Amino acid sequence: MIKNYLKIAWRNIIRNKTFSAINILGLSVGLTCCMLLLLYIRSELSYDKHHEHADNLYLLGLKSVIGQSAGREFATSPAPYAPTLKSEYPEIEESTRLFAPENKALIQVREQGKQVLSFYESKGYQVDSNFFNMFSYEFVEGSAANALADRNSVVLSEEVAQKLFGNSPALDKMVRISGDLGLGEDFKVTGVYRDASAHSHIDGRFFVPIYAGGIGNFLREGRLDFANNNMFFTYLRLRPGTEPGQLMQKLPAFVEKYARADLKQYGFDVDLQLISIKDLHLYDQFQSVVTPTNTTTYLYILASIAIFTLLIACINFMNLSTARSARRAAEVGVRKVMGAQKFALVRQFLGESMVLTLLALVIALVLVVLLLPVFNQLTSKQLYFTELLEPSILLTFLGLALLTGFVAGSYPAFYLSLFNPALVLKGKFTNTLSAVALRRSLVVFQFVVSVGLVLATFVIQEQMKYLRNTSLGFTQDQQIAIPFRSGESRAAYTAFRNEILSSNQVVAAGGAQSYPGIFNGSDLVMHRPDQSQDQGHDIKINRVDYEYMQTMGFELKQGRMFSRGFPGDTNDRMVVNEALLKEFQIPADKAIGQRLSFDWEGVSYPFEIVGVVKDFHYENLHQTIQPYAFLLKNQAGFNYLIVHVNTDNMQNVLGFMEQKWKTLRPDEPFEYTFLNEDFQKNYEAEARTSSIVSYFTLISILISCLGLFGLAAFAAQQRTKEIGVRKVMGASVSSIVLLLSKDFLKLVLIAIVIASPIAWYAMNQWLADFAYKIHIPWWVFVVSGLLAVVIAFITISFQSIKAALMNPVKSLRSE
Repeated sequence: MIKNYLKIAWRNIIRNKTFSAINILGLSVGLTCCMLLLLYIRSELSYDKHHEHADNLYLLGLKSVIGQSAGREFATSPAPYAPTLKSEYPEIEESTRLFAPENKALIQVREQGKQVLSFYESKGYQVDSNFFNMFSYEFVEGSAANALADRNSVVLSEEVAQKLFGNSPALDKMVRISGDLGLGEDFKVTGVYRDASAHSHIDGRFFVPIYAGGIGNFLREGRLDFANNNMFFTYLRLRPGTEPGQLMQKLPAFVEKYARADLKQYGFDVDLQLISIKDLHLYDQFQSVVTPTNTTTYLYILASIAIFTLLIACINFMNLSTARSARRAAEVGVRKVMGAQKFALVRQFLGESMVLTLLALVIALVLVVLLLPVFNQLTSKQLYFTELLEPSILLTFLGLALLTGFVAGSYPAFYLSLFNPALVLKGKFTNTLSAVALRRSLVVFQFVVSVGLVLATFVIQEQMKYLRNTSLGFTQDQQIAIPFRSGESRAAYTAFRNEILSSNQVVAAGGAQSYPGIFNGSDLVMHRPDQSQDQGHDIKINRVDYEYMQTMGFELKQGRMFSRGFPGDTNDRMVVNEALLKEFQIPADKAIGQRLSFDWEGVSYPFEIVGVVKDFHYENLHQTIQPYAFLLKNQAGFNYLIVHVNTDNMQNVLGFMEQKWKTLRPDEPFEYTFLNEDFQKNYEAEARTSSIVSYFTLISILISCLGLFGLAAFAAQQRTKEIGVRKVMGASVSSIVLLLSKDFLKLVLIAIVIASPIAWYAMNQWLADFAYKIHIPWWVFVVSGLLAVVIAFITISFQSIKAALMNPVKSLRSE
């Protein structure tokens, strides 16, 4: 029986090559899209689930209210929380801290008789010595148990170890680490691990103990409290069986017991929460948890695209099968007369559908393998072909194919099995009104999806264009950011700045602790003289030199910027933005000379406003502009030098600056970025989503057009004699093309009407995540609609013109 079904299915495929090719191609492309997107979504959902204790690992989060500033959620907490929580609650089996420095580290290998090997390395983290007892890392050299027991030990990823030592073992070798992590100290390699960062929110390339470097000095010598220096990621491992909700109910009492005095002194209040590490990568309440977080919104978008793309392919199959039902009516009639039962016919037609789908699955698997490198580049992922060979993945894809075959073939199977054999064998069968109506409805659904995706693509691209081109309140172009990673390079800041200013291609250069577009962790709680500390507001702080603000091109609104003509500017004077005046309710005309104070350990430190600059975006456009202040730092020690150049030959000026750098710091690589590119890195997730939606929109349109092409071909075949008669009666080619096209174009117009409000609502929801966004322009609806109509018309007209040009003698010969 099954062999007979397979034979019939294969013969039908061979006999109807065009329709079979359309079905197989549509299903294979739909399955390919679905499988690629499923691999991506699976990767996003797999973060941090490989750790041995993943079910019991939690991050301590803080929801903080600072003075009168709105409450914010922080992924970091002050240093004392981790050890104190562990000692207070027996439910907490272990705790550890992680510090992620903003700057890269300078790593050097100094071997006798060899040239010093130097390079900058990012993603170096400082952790407590028990870090590898809580998080699972596969060590290929050394042991995780005691890898960080010594203060001057370092654990490297395999990739970094190979960069430093080639293929020789790295264990027990020495490296020098300069910058915030190492302060130029020598570290012994005590472990090498296999990098698993593709599946972890902690994408560390090397780890050093938390008591090393500048942070180590701070922890040993600084005054640690529960209100300040909120810069450590605190992880807790709960004992098996502990209910995190019950532990969270005890945390307010912990705050009262240990933190209340410190919080009250500085005008703070906090709520503590526990977030499972398995949820951190998609916990979008935090912009970053060691690495940038993602949002489930994007996963829903991609999952929707995958489902709808596959549905469009299934609809093609259903439409073409029911449209061609008249050709198989006689076969069904004969089978019923010979005693075939309804469900036997259903099994046969579903079997044929499954055969087609399995063929499409084989093609889809080949396409996935071929397209995976391109897809990885598009999504910035590391998905591998070997993942396709995992039993769970193969079974998922097989189940997806069988489900697709069932969905695609179910309606045609039940529809064909219901034919009345008496009518069919008398030649009185015609497509029923319900079948025609269903086909039209499905065509409308296809184009609702396609038009909706086109509209979404336009809106996303317009928002991305707005993010790229909107004025940020400072000069973006031809601004070069040069980092200073080590204490030695920071000491050479003044000499290097003076050297590069000798070039006529360098317009200006200014130093700062931070610059717009990158993370700035410095802030102070300030208050007016008539306010107390608990009425203060949290403001961002940036310490700069005299030339920084002029180099950046900030627009002065009131007063002045820092100037060497005012030596007193180093004595607690500041330049603020307009948002700060608004936050403190200071009139613009009374801002100059206004004092704001910061209280520390019972002493009030006043700062005088000498200038106001126009608001500028120092964070990405997801965030509203918050109060910001510049303080003058008239000494070396800046993290960055911003250099404004005026040249068409950027490589020439970069070569000049590198030469001057090598003169002063021959052992340190010269590194730079462009300020406008740094700012745009904040929108990598949006840019990635825009690219994915654009490509898959084209694919969905292609699949929809394949179905429309097949239906147009079938309609032309059914009306061959009618077209012949019309041509004999004098009808023109254009009138015949319009006759065959108008019914389909009506369906496309209905789809446009339905899709427009749905897409408008969905994209407004997406735009709500941005503090600064476009208003959806009217033209995107017009252009999307016209594009859909033109594409549909081109698809249909190919078959319509072919039918209209047919010789009427041939079409009427049988009459």
